[in-house]
Amino acid sequence: MGYTRKFLKQASPFARLDAKRAGWLAARLKPLTVPAGADIVRQGEPGDACYLLRTGAVEVVVAENGEQERRLATLAPGALFGEAALLTAAPRNATVRARENCELLALYRTDLLAVMGADRHVAARLTEMLSFRDRPRGIPGVLAQTRHTSDSETVTLLKDPHRGIYFRLSASGWFLWERLDGHHTLRDLILEYLQAFKSFSPQVIAEEIGSLAAAGFIETGALREDVSEIAFRPSWGQRAAGWARHLLEWRWEIRPVDHVITRLYQRGVYLVFTRAGQIVMGLVALSGLMAFCWDSARAKYSIFGSGGDSALLWFLVPALLLAIGVHEAGHAFTTKAYGYEVHSLGLGWYWFGPIAYVDTSDLWLAGRWPRIAVSLAGPFANLVLAGIAGLAGLCTDKPVLDAALWQFAFLSYLTVLVNLNPLLEYDGYYVLMDLLERPNLRSNCLRWLGTQFVLALRTPGGLKGHGVELLYGMGSLLYVSLMAGLTLIFYRLFLQDWLGRFLPGPIAVYLTWFLAMIVVILSTVGVIGELRGMSQAPSRH
Repeated sequence: MGYTRKFLKQASPFARLDAKRAGWLAARLKPLTVPAGADIVRQGEPGDACYLLRTGAVEVVVAENGEQERRLATLAPGALFGEAALLTAAPRNATVRARENCELLALYRTDLLAVMGADRHVAARLTEMLSFRDRPRGIPGVLAQTRHTSDSETVTLLKDPHRGIYFRLSASGWFLWERLDGHHTLRDLILEYLQAFKSFSPQVIAEEIGSLAAAGFIETGALREDVSEIAFRPSWGQRAAGWARHLLEWRWEIRPVDHVITRLYQRGVYLVFTRAGQIVMGLVALSGLMAFCWDSARAKYSIFGSGGDSALLWFLVPALLLAIGVHEAGHAFTTKAYGYEVHSLGLGWYWFGPIAYVDTSDLWLAGRWPRIAVSLAGPFANLVLAGIAGLAGLCTDKPVLDAALWQFAFLSYLTVLVNLNPLLEYDGYYVLMDLLERPNLRSNCLRWLGTQFVLALRTPGGLKGHGVELLYGMGSLLYVSLMAGLTLIFYRLFLQDWLGRFLPGPIAVYLTWFLAMIVVILSTVGVIGELRGMSQAPSRH
């Protein structure tokens, strides 16, 4: 028992087990002796045990499509093999044969899962070994389109037409994608990558394959459900960040909608995108803004002031809903004007307020300027609508309607400014991201700020080349802090008064502060999650 426990401390992946757990595991290992030439595991068979090689040597061979066996590796004492069939639902993916007389220690699935659940390092090491030996395969039916960025970089965009999902690959990523044929292991990919790019980058390759797998673009040896629960059990911090982001960012969508939008576009909306249509809309937006500024005295009818008329609300509420619809229609129809699809539309909540959106991610296959045009189409549609309201206000002599039109124009212009803000994932963010050609700008900048900034400060010249990450990351943090403070003020000034109409005064005060603090706490936890790299890339618009 003592010798076996000592051997476990020298064998990967159990080297980091403490004495108590190593002793527990040693008691459950079954010693075996295998003669030279014997098959220990056979390709295609189910498995109920994995094996630690105590003495001797074994070779791993694989037969593909009835061809002659191909040797993949030779394993020395201390190696673990056969674990893949225990962690996944697949049968043995290779044959392991003794090259000489061997002493083995058999470890059965129940005991393997128990030690994985007891020690996070063992679980991580086993899943890492599994990914290294896996032979991933790209899913069928994926379309690829290659284009060049402004700095002459070649990128390839993968599209899964069945799910409407996209993935962006660099030149090296495309090199890997072409080799995800179900025959190359991670080791094979590392060696071929080294030969092609003169760079030994196992971590980069593993992350690229992991991202493709997470996006559903490759088929791998999927872990069994009970194994996944053990191997990827999140920490309390990860769970808290996930809950916060789930509450801060949720969506409800309708799909498919492309056929409806296409029909509307073909039945007349396309006229808006002619040169004459664009000139007319530009003139309306400009003249309406001038009318708004010329007659700004109508602001005295503000519904927020003491002279306001509550009847204005009955106009502004549906008018603002119309403005939201026109904004998203601008994105959707501009996407159709460029010949791309709109996969869905929906409603949701994003950080500090409700949102509506259309999924225009099919534009990722387009060039930079069409993507920017689609991002700006929503704010431009609001400018046109505000211009119509501004001009209409000059044509009425009814004070309440006059005030309502002015305030609607004012709120529309304010909406344009908010949407052009690049510090959260609104239209301005996508414009900036496309101008810089930096995918997932916000999440990458905040992740760099949270995980690498301190190291960069301690390294001479460590900040060089990271100006965008530093400036954008700091700006995002300051903006979220400002919005959290404004949320407290808004809740205090407006929500408390509104709740006071229905609830006793003290209860209204406490409930207001409670709701405000919930928003602030969720925002704080969400930002912490982004700084630690727990965020996900957003969809466009």
